[in-house]
Amino acid sequence: MRIGVNSLFLKPSQVGGAEFLLQGLLIGLAQHSNIDLYIFINHDFLSWLDDLNLGGSVHIVPIKILGNRFVSEALQLPIIANRYRLDGMINTNYFTPWRSLLQMPSATVIHDLNYLHFPSQFSLYKKLWLRLAHQITLINADITIAISQFVNADIQKKYKLSHKVTTIYDPIIWDRLEINELSNFDNLNTFNQTFVLSVANHYQHKNISTLVKAFAKLPQHLSEIKLVLVGQLPDSLVGMRRDRCDDIPQLVKKLGLEDRVYITGYISDRELAWYYHHAALFAFPSLFEGFGMPPVEALGMGLPVLTTRCTSIPEVTMNLAEYVENPVDVDEWCDRLTEMLGDRDRYLPTASTIQQIRQAYEPMKIAKQYIDLFN
Repeated sequence: MRIGVNSLFLKPSQVGGAEFLLQGLLIGLAQHSNIDLYIFINHDFLSWLDDLNLGGSVHIVPIKILGNRFVSEALQLPIIANRYRLDGMINTNYFTPWRSLLQMPSATVIHDLNYLHFPSQFSLYKKLWLRLAHQITLINADITIAISQFVNADIQKKYKLSHKVTTIYDPIIWDRLEINELSNFDNLNTFNQTFVLSVANHYQHKNISTLVKAFAKLPQHLSEIKLVLVGQLPDSLVGMRRDRCDDIPQLVKKLGLEDRVYITGYISDRELAWYYHHAALFAFPSLFEGFGMPPVEALGMGLPVLTTRCTSIPEVTMNLAEYVENPVDVDEWCDRLTEMLGDRDRYLPTASTIQQIRQAYEPMKIAKQYIDLFN
């Protein structure tokens, strides 16, 4: 079977969960020996594929994007892809080429309807565009894929659909979170403080400010605990209004936490792996997730996890984490952090929990669900 993956949306290290889905899906598909995998990718980003080690049976098709990438997806991609007589095309980020031009079945992933839930974080142009692009996908894609049951229900409700949407969860590349060859990271190897870890880009709905305020209120006996905030800062983010992001560095300064809160910005997978392996606790205060990969990763790495019951998070964490009831209640966050840090062993995931999480999101398993769409 010949399957194509449309990767033209890719902007390395800038598109968050969509990029991680693409990584995991390509790795999972490449592991199926009965699949001829064709990757359609922006010519400028070919080097992004180097670290994935996909093997020799994968066909890489570089496309020199002319102007707007959506124009290239709509017009260039069908012309090029049709040459390969594919059995299916997977569009991994919400936009679908016209059905009449693409001579194969197509499946398109919609990650979330964030723009409808937090409209103030998007420009008017972006909101109009997302609605139009989603409508185009719902008309042109043979199969629409949601990355959680929450997103599936949201699509059905907000767009008043009469046809089925398929749910396929995001894959997680567990190997990327294993510690390998970290001798060059001297700054990490000497970081022997007890710390709480949070991984989230600095969008407003990630609710990082609540976590920082709660951390500031921890009791005196926990004053040596550090907080590490991993994730891109507003200047590096795409898709939402940067001026609506919380200024977390300014909040840290205002609260006098400069010596206790470390804001890393974007870091490599190898560095992230180190933090996952050494954190005392993982905290994820997000108010909205289409999937919510970080708390799932943390559970799979054996960390106690404190998060919210918002949107997809209980679903994808399989109700195996600890949850606050009010996600913006600073005092509740402070109390729960204090409780979990004081009795960490009680909240450690069991071996069976770790195995359950890892098996559920293993890339080869998730890729098989995509393959089955075209059988």
